[in-house]
Amino acid sequence: MPKTLALPADVLLLVFNALVGDTTSLVSAGCVSRLWRTLSLPFLLKDVDLSSHNRGRLPEYEDPTFASSRVVMSDYSDRYRPRNLVPRQRAFLRLMIDRPELAIHVKTFTWTLVWYDTDEFGCDGDAMTDIDFRTWEVFGRLCSVTHLDLASLHQIGHEPYIRQNPDTLFPDVTHLRLVGWMSRGLVRAIVNSLDASKLVSAKFDYLQDEGALPNGEPIPQDLVWKTRESRYPDDLYSHRGIGDELWHRQEYGEVPIFPGPMWLPLRLMRSRRMSSMAHLQVSLSPFSDQADLRNDKTTFLETAAFVRSAKNTLKSISITLGEATYLFPTEEDLRSMCGTSRVNLRSVYQPMCFDLTSSFLRRLLAVLNEESFPYLTRVDLKGFRIIQTGASGRPVDRSTDLTWQYIRDCPFVDEDFTKTDNTDCRQAFSGYDIYLSLEELDKLEQSLDLL
Repeated sequence: MPKTLALPADVLLLVFNALVGDTTSLVSAGCVSRLWRTLSLPFLLKDVDLSSHNRGRLPEYEDPTFASSRVVMSDYSDRYRPRNLVPRQRAFLRLMIDRPELAIHVKTFTWTLVWYDTDEFGCDGDAMTDIDFRTWEVFGRLCSVTHLDLASLHQIGHEPYIRQNPDTLFPDVTHLRLVGWMSRGLVRAIVNSLDASKLVSAKFDYLQDEGALPNGEPIPQDLVWKTRESRYPDDLYSHRGIGDELWHRQEYGEVPIFPGPMWLPLRLMRSRRMSSMAHLQVSLSPFSDQADLRNDKTTFLETAAFVRSAKNTLKSISITLGEATYLFPTEEDLRSMCGTSRVNLRSVYQPMCFDLTSSFLRRLLAVLNEESFPYLTRVDLKGFRIIQTGASGRPVDRSTDLTWQYIRDCPFVDEDFTKTDNTDCRQAFSGYDIYLSLEELDKLEQSLDLL
């Protein structure tokens, strides 16, 4: 039998480099020989994707008999994931612990934080293992990652470790995407570690603050509902949100942090030199009358301020608002509702969504109208249909005329964006489902000095 012709190592390296992203081929190549495994492993690690949040719509989980479940997205909950995800993640963690020198080869890192190895019905499996408690150690070693796509989709409120991340994470990131509900500590560590002058792309897809009590523990959902700002305050156009004073009190543990849209990374980055920022994407879950609306209003303010701060380099802006399935009900939907639900929809929720959406547009379009954007060529706005069909809940209001004037004056959009459908079944995160007695809730509420 003739001997197999051995390829030079430099040729093999070129081949393996061309296969980056093709995990199956690189794994097969590593099985050929010890040499091939040694040479191919760094290329296999260049693009690590151990995630479940980018699989899009999952019809197999949808139940058409319930309006709120018509569409199920993989970035909504850790329930919707392959059953082998956590075992594969643990295998990667073990490799990084055993071979720490390999960590520098990871350039693109896509990961879904789910932590527990639950089954397809969402029941607890074997819970967290010893290797799970070394996740932050491994993440801290991934200092060469330039493209980070990190999602947090767990419903774990009681495990302290998931909030004990190191202060420095992914310092070389130039393309950042954050998805799901996260603690401020994790987001702050990532944003403060990166070089803002080298950041090219920032995407915050349904990024929500998980909230926290002053002592840092997760905030119970029942407490959020009892102490949130009025679900329909008299002026959603005001600048009242999470100002510097309240923010600092939250940071120092004097008052609670409420769950809702996370504006923190926008505030942290806009104060730094962003000389390469080209692409911004912000996606928000449907507005909720069960959440503290100060987070929504602050997100509007911070998005507009971020756009203004990056005006000299931005090339594209994408802003997406989720529209709840019942925001634009059909006649059949209305017939299936009770009278109270129909009244609340028409007199509370729809007007609230109109005023919030109008407020957001006014802040964002004011910046686009007033500032010069030398490189901006694309502005995508989706989920603003309520501007076409809705009305304000305020008794005397000319906000509609003013909002439409902003739209007509904007050089980057036309009126058609207000007709784009963006029905969204994602729900705003409103705290962990932690059981507390009424006595415990009352005691905790009295101990909080809320603003």
